[in-house]
Amino acid sequence: MKNARWFYMVASLVVLSMLASACAPATETPGAIEATPGLTEAPATEPAATEPVATEPAAEGGEMADSIRVAVVRGAMNDTMTKLADAYKQANPGVTINIEEEPEGGAFDALIAAGNQPDVIVASFGSQIGRLANTEAVLPLEDMPGYQELVTRLESATVQELYGHNYYIPAGADVTMMIYNKQLFEEAGLDPEAPPTTWQEFLDAAEKIQALPAREDGSKVYGTVFWNDALAWGGWYWNMLQPMYLNANQSQCQLLNRLGTDIVFEQPECQMQQFFEFNASAQAFAPPTMEKNFFSRSIGMWPQYGYSWEPNLREAAGEPMVIGEDVGIAPVPVPNEGDTSYTTYGGRALMMLQTTPERQNRAWDFIKFMMQDENNLTFIQELGYLPVVTALKDDAYFQDPARQPFVEALENAVLPEQIGAADDVANEILGVYQLVAVEKSMTPEQGVEEAITRARGKIQ
Repeated sequence: MKNARWFYMVASLVVLSMLASACAPATETPGAIEATPGLTEAPATEPAATEPVATEPAAEGGEMADSIRVAVVRGAMNDTMTKLADAYKQANPGVTINIEEEPEGGAFDALIAAGNQPDVIVASFGSQIGRLANTEAVLPLEDMPGYQELVTRLESATVQELYGHNYYIPAGADVTMMIYNKQLFEEAGLDPEAPPTTWQEFLDAAEKIQALPAREDGSKVYGTVFWNDALAWGGWYWNMLQPMYLNANQSQCQLLNRLGTDIVFEQPECQMQQFFEFNASAQAFAPPTMEKNFFSRSIGMWPQYGYSWEPNLREAAGEPMVIGEDVGIAPVPVPNEGDTSYTTYGGRALMMLQTTPERQNRAWDFIKFMMQDENNLTFIQELGYLPVVTALKDDAYFQDPARQPFVEALENAVLPEQIGAADDVANEILGVYQLVAVEKSMTPEQGVEEAITRARGKIQ
């Protein structure tokens, strides 16, 4: 019976991963591109030259294998993880750490089914963690030697128990804020040092900015922008919309109950209808797609700007845009004055797959090495993440005025739902959002009822 269950889960995950790969970009998150901005694996600014520290590994954990495999996403992460692996090998002569690119679209399931899984994967916060944790292929970590000492050094909000166990170690974070064009604010008669804090102020500012004349090249000016092109990408994009949903309900609700067995967003206190209403109003001041994006200098505000998007500012039209000079950063607006502005965590986590006891011990030792302060600082500096090791928040690198708003936002950051059903439900919400906010073929009230029907049908 157990083997049948295992085969069914792996087969299901393979199908889901194939579907995700069909509608998602080639890499796990979109790269920096010209017409549509995307997340990058590049540093937020040029980091100080840092080298991983090859300290002596812990001797605990029993016999260790001489070779393990670590799967990473393509791009800059490959170079950074190779650097860290080389430092680990320097402290452990004769040990091999093979850095390899994850399968297309992050679909590890075929490797797992074939017994060819890597020892460590660098996963994304969200449903990827939940889907893997819901199999028998991932190793629970709470009984590994030194686990409790490690997690006490981390932001507690980033450590979540799934299905009764702890399956990952958070390695680096991202959060969503609002970015705005100070020049367009001035042209519209708005105070560039006083960005909107409430939904109504946001809509009023967007209307004034949209009334500005076209740019010299004929480009129309828009008050705001949303990445509607990404509505088909599932839970990854819901995580970018979610701060507005959390602000609507003041972080009382996400989408599912804690067990993932039923939805909760239909409850009045979750304010799903208000979320739809605000976004439908805001879309009136946005282009239908990201063909014209914030970095074209024709967009007033973008309430979906993540810390790791900073490299896109360097590719802005004409010349680089600079935070603090021609670009401002602010929390995502809230429904009412005095409400708390919440944001959602993005980022990376380290997971171990079931292999042999010796390989698992070596993999755990490498993870602990990765999470040493100096080595984790190398990881997050080079790849443009925020610290999850609490001691690193005080590092001089994160005291820079351009980074401080993001570090401060960690206080009200919420981890996305990571159980497997969350991605399925988020897809249904996004499908309804398209009808309500973008196409306006359905009222917000009708949208809530449609979302309830679709989401419950998916769960069942």
